[in-house]
Order: sequence, then structure tokens, then C-alpha cells
Amino acid sequence: MVRFLPFLISLVLTVYALFSCIQTPDEDVPHLPKLVWIVLIVFVPFAGPIIWLLISRAQGARTEPVVRRPSARPLSRPLAPDDDPDFLKSLDRYRDPRTTVKPPEPEDPEDTPKPKDSGDSPTEDDGTA
Repeated sequence: MVRFLPFLISLVLTVYALFSCIQTPDEDVPHLPKLVWIVLIVFVPFAGPIIWLLISRAQGARTEPVVRRPSARPLSRPLAPDDDPDFLKSLDRYRDPRTTVKPPEPEDPEDTPKPKDSGDSPTEDDGTA
């Protein structure tokens, strides 16, 4: 098992460096063209991947931070559709009015009839005096 350890370390290092090199934009590749770096990483075990990792890290530390333009959409806009009021309003046209349950309308206290007395006091309507 111990005799396979250098091979495994070299393989993992090569795969990591190869993916790192492939994902690096062409203008950010240091000193050599990207294709030359890929050949060095694949065909020079240990040294190629280690050199790539050291030089690419040093190059990345020296570069100035990338200035990004603000995105076209405003930052205050909701990210999820169910949080977006415009989206929820647009769904109203797809609702079936036959299945939509409307909330009950509140009653005005002036329109409701007043409850009659329970019979504690004699009234003319009862016929009892």
C-alpha cells in the first residue's frame, strides 16, 4: 500500500492542477500559453503541477481585484417568484373564478337588525301586562 502512495499523490496533484489550469481564463494564465501549461502538467509528474500551482497562486495574489459593474437588475427586487408582488398579480388571470373562495364581506353595524329583549321587562308586543 505504501508503494502506491507516490503514484496516488502525483495523480491527485496532476488532476487538481489540470482542472485549475483549464478553468483559468486565457488572459490570467501566467508566463506561458495555456496549452503549454497543460502539456507540462500532464507529462512532467510532480514538477509540472507543483510549478503551476505555485506560479498561478503568486500571479493571483499580484493581480488587482476585478472591478465588476453592478448588475442590470435592482438589488431590492425579490429573488424568489413567490416573494415578487408583480409575479403574484400576474397569476390572477390564470385563476378559475368558479373555484376561487372569496372572503366574507364585513357587515355594517347600522344594517344589522337589533336583537329583541329576552322578556325581562313587559312589552306591548307580548300581550302580558
